[in-house]
Amino acid sequence: MAYAKTSIGRGCCKVSKKQKKISKLASFCFVLTEILVLVAVLILNGNDVVNVNPPIPAIIIIILSIHVLIQLWELKVFVKPDSGEKFSLTVQGSHERKKSRHRRTMYGVTFSDEVRVDYDRNCEGILVYFRKVTSSSDTGPGCQPFLLPFRGWFTFFHVLIALTLMICTISIYINYDDCNRLQDYKKLLAESHSEATQTVPPEKTEVDGGDNFDAAMYGELLDAFAHNVDNPFSNFGEQISDGPSLDVDREAFEPVSELCTHPLVLPILLFLSLILQITAVVSSYYQAEDCGFCLPLFCLAYTRWFKHTNAYTDMIQQNIQAKHGQRLQQEGEQLELAIRRNTQKTQVDDVFYSDVGPQTAKRYEDQIVLLHLLLAQEHDQACKEVFPEHSIQNKGVSFILTAEEIEALNIHSEQAMETVAVNIDDTVTASDTTELVANSTVTV
Repeated sequence: MAYAKTSIGRGCCKVSKKQKKISKLASFCFVLTEILVLVAVLILNGNDVVNVNPPIPAIIIIILSIHVLIQLWELKVFVKPDSGEKFSLTVQGSHERKKSRHRRTMYGVTFSDEVRVDYDRNCEGILVYFRKVTSSSDTGPGCQPFLLPFRGWFTFFHVLIALTLMICTISIYINYDDCNRLQDYKKLLAESHSEATQTVPPEKTEVDGGDNFDAAMYGELLDAFAHNVDNPFSNFGEQISDGPSLDVDREAFEPVSELCTHPLVLPILLFLSLILQITAVVSSYYQAEDCGFCLPLFCLAYTRWFKHTNAYTDMIQQNIQAKHGQRLQQEGEQLELAIRRNTQKTQVDDVFYSDVGPQTAKRYEDQIVLLHLLLAQEHDQACKEVFPEHSIQNKGVSFILTAEEIEALNIHSEQAMETVAVNIDDTVTASDTTELVANSTVTV
């Protein structure tokens, strides 16, 4: 079964510009600290303070490379943003139409297929926002992640790094338990050597199995284990060819003995890096905009196109609501009532369709057309104030704008909103002064 979904939204919570900056700073600090911790693991491994199995240093190097690449790209975007990136200005009405299809297949046979159209209520009444313009509009949901900007994959990369560190930490913790058992075995081996050297038989003696061996060879064997107790199996084949067998699982301890110089240091460092990575994942998602992922091996794909808002979209939205807010509110309530009454389910060629009737769908489309006409009027007026060339050419303003044009409109809107706020404060102050003078006159 495959899963592919494309959505348009703003994530779990609305983030202000200041909060987004704080989130970026926090993410950078967490990732930088994690990089230092992982570098410390490599340095300690190089100095034989900790001994790590061969795959883990290679995994750490790959993680460090991804982190460095992400931070360099973020720095490039901060220093030199793409001013030619294009966005489309649009408006959402009292409801948002979402179409989804759920198809279940098994061994190539479809036994359930449902097309569902939901109309989600917009608590804000209307919403004006920008959406990124992609190079292809007819791409299926399974390939939508490949239309994302490179930054759109960063959250997915952070999640993969967190899962990798979690697996490494668990495996090291398991080996740490084996290290404890090996340390206990070393103590037992040392005690056995201490006791055996005091009772070595002077002549040939029969041991388990009936094999005869020399006492000198028995003493050499114990000395070999005692002097090489950190890795007692390294020269086992060279020290003895015939002789007594010890009841020890050599295959279980042989790979673990390389980890046991300072067994507690490595799990602590990896667990610390895992905690830092989890916080980096949270802060990365908190600031993410257009994001998604694709796993072809598991047939999974998800894309979220972000609803970009700024001071310009807020100003346009406030102007529309101030002029037509009451009418739009009434229309939204009537449309909500019609959706509840007219939602129906039909079946065509073994496919179930859940949608409203044609009259309600036409009413929804008429609302969207009306909102875009109102948006065009406000947008045309604002653009002609900011870009005088549009007034000279006497032509309509496009809804598709570059990032540079959006920034110019955003600066103009911030200045206009500050001017309005100052005028309101002056009006309130003048009103308070007039009331004070009137009260003084009455008192006299």
